[in-house]
Amino acid sequence: MTFEREFFYDEVRDGFYIPGIIKRFWAYELTILSEIDRICKKYNIPYYADGGTLLGAVRDGQFIAWDDDIDIMMLRKDYNRFAQIAQKELPEELSFNSLEVNQDCEELAASVGKQVVGFAAELLRKYHEYPYAGSVDIFIVDELEKDPEVEEHRSLLLRRILFLIEAIEKHGKSKAVLKEINEIEKIMKIQFDQRTALKPQLRRVMDKIFQEFNGREGDQLAIMQFYAFLGNCKYPRSALDKSKWTPFCGMQLPIPEDYDAVLRAEYGDYHKKVKGGGGHGYPCLKKYENKLKTLMKGTWDPDYHFSEEDLVRPKIQNFRDIAISMAEAFKLSHKQLFEDCLKGDISTCISRLSRMQEEAIAFGTAIEQKKGEGTESVRVLEEYCDALYQAYNALSDLTALKEDGIEKQKQTEEICRSTDISSGLQKELEKIANTLLYYPEKLQTALKKDFKRQVVFLPHSMKYFESIRPIVDAVLKAEDMECKIIPIPYFDKYGDGSPKEMHYEGDAFPKEYKITDYRTYDFASELPDCIVINSSYDEFNQVWSVAPSFYSKEMKKYTNKLIYIPWFVTDEINPHAKEDEKAFINMEYYVTVPGLFHSDLTIVQSEEMKKAYLAKIEEFAGKDVAKKMEKKIAGAGSCLLGEKEGEGIQNVVDCFRLFLEK
Repeated sequence: MTFEREFFYDEVRDGFYIPGIIKRFWAYELTILSEIDRICKKYNIPYYADGGTLLGAVRDGQFIAWDDDIDIMMLRKDYNRFAQIAQKELPEELSFNSLEVNQDCEELAASVGKQVVGFAAELLRKYHEYPYAGSVDIFIVDELEKDPEVEEHRSLLLRRILFLIEAIEKHGKSKAVLKEINEIEKIMKIQFDQRTALKPQLRRVMDKIFQEFNGREGDQLAIMQFYAFLGNCKYPRSALDKSKWTPFCGMQLPIPEDYDAVLRAEYGDYHKKVKGGGGHGYPCLKKYENKLKTLMKGTWDPDYHFSEEDLVRPKIQNFRDIAISMAEAFKLSHKQLFEDCLKGDISTCISRLSRMQEEAIAFGTAIEQKKGEGTESVRVLEEYCDALYQAYNALSDLTALKEDGIEKQKQTEEICRSTDISSGLQKELEKIANTLLYYPEKLQTALKKDFKRQVVFLPHSMKYFESIRPIVDAVLKAEDMECKIIPIPYFDKYGDGSPKEMHYEGDAFPKEYKITDYRTYDFASELPDCIVINSSYDEFNQVWSVAPSFYSKEMKKYTNKLIYIPWFVTDEINPHAKEDEKAFINMEYYVTVPGLFHSDLTIVQSEEMKKAYLAKIEEFAGKDVAKKMEKKIAGAGSCLLGEKEGEGIQNVVDCFRLFLEK
């Protein structure tokens, strides 16, 4: 099977975040299903989509966002035919697992899947870079007895065996367990082999009981392990008489013609979308991920591990910061000059004026090197230098010595010390100082005009740009800010994490925006006042990555304000609500990643989601880290929500600007 590359990227659908690695698992499962489908067509064996797969096919023509596997079902007679030929027909890497062929099997449902985990290139290419194991489940449909009392008796016996299996798991072969085993042997007229594992033997007994009433042509069917233990998955026989084909993720999938009866038997009101429940064991690929980690012995790990160093913040000083501080330094020098004038310390004043002039010239040269000629601040500095020169000359005239020089200097200094502050000489000194009074303020104003705060936006795709577009527009309109939009390259990954093909979407951005080529922008030289990212994964997304030079841990080296704005919004998540269990689990794919911890501010969609983020961080890194992160996360809203639910884009823009001005 083939898929568009966009199929594999993380997305939010129905308010639920779907990680890219689960998309790969979906493609892997669809490839296995295509093999099952090939065999069934070859031997004319009917099968039907079941469970979440059937529901997704009927409702959306694709996987349910919070489903992570494929389920199909077969009538017992059709399943028996499939079981006889499955293993010889399947590709070498796939295996058929069932009670019939595997003595150690403990599952009541059969399955087809790949059991090997690892980075064998041929298998990765065939199974869409999915490196783990996993299977398509095949549920078997049996007949029910017409007499409800008989059926209830069967269900009681099945539940008794299930309780025995649970007791073995908890207590092993205790006296009570052995006594119960003996009772089951009498009822079933069988003998267990206690030298081998009991659970697989008990599962086969259950499967035998499932088939007890087959062939009696009853009008009710059921998947017995669900019907006996949960009371659902009971269907009218007519519901599975015929099938029809429906689109599902690029293939045609057989579903019961009366799918309504099947779905009502399984879900009740199946039109209502329910995300709750089923969190235990979700996503199922996690157990295989842990197996692969063990196999690789520490040489491969797809998960980010928090370090306190990630919260360490280097202090960055860019040219604008230096320029503004220079203006402040000129203010301080002027203040000291004025104090020296008040003291009548002419020689110190002359020395200070000389230094101030040298500093102003050097500063002007640096500005021209950075910004070129013709800036307002250089013009002010030229005027300032001229005024400093005039002041220097004026003070020099005041201290002109007579022919003997030294004697006259002593007399002049004596006059300055002894004369009242309102004397002519003192007034002249104050006049000289006052002529320079307004230049430092004027310079500071000019510097802020010439050196606006530079905000750099680093979207990697046009699709993700929408989450920051209103902020970009606000910065473009601001007179005190300079906006740089720098689309950055990204690449897909192979299953082992190595880079695949590179993509660049800079040419796809709207023409009304001026785009800066990432190859021409020097972060080390520019040191922007703020960098905005909307990808937080760094290397810890198994499907794709921005180029490593744009990872958050790198970007924070070049700015004092690194801001992360998620490219998506989800439904609100309550960490303590069962219905949000899967959604909270999946937060690890976008919360426990480097960008959040390296950033100085993360703007999330609401205050409630901020609480969910902090709950996930506490689960991941501990309460102390969550407390530190509380100040770095703002629940201001999302640009993607617009005015929805009262928050609005303006809140996000205001939050962004307020942080920028701190």
